[in-house]
Amino acid sequence: MSIKVFFDNKAQKEFKEFAETVQMKFDSVLKTLRESGRLDFPDGRKIDKNLYELRIKYQGEFRGLYAYIIQSQIVVLHFFRKNTQKTPIKDLKTAKRRLKFYER
Repeated sequence: MSIKVFFDNKAQKEFKEFAETVQMKFDSVLKTLRESGRLDFPDGRKIDKNLYELRIKYQGEFRGLYAYIIQSQIVVLHFFRKNTQKTPIKDLKTAKRRLKFYER
């Protein structure tokens, strides 16, 4: 099974701001997501009805928020560096706002 995973344009820009080593860690997790269509903890987890989290722990905590938009497509909506234990509400709102564009 192969799932198409793509980045929202704004998420792509956020991704490029990370250090190359962090990008490589995300690429590894994204490869697993493409191949299996899902991630298990600690690489990923469900955080909302429609949102899932990519989790990277490397010289800090980094997250990517993604959603399934149709059966064989996943869109990565937002990337950020996590500084608190809980996922910040502003980051969840950013991902949900971007998801609305794909839910039409």
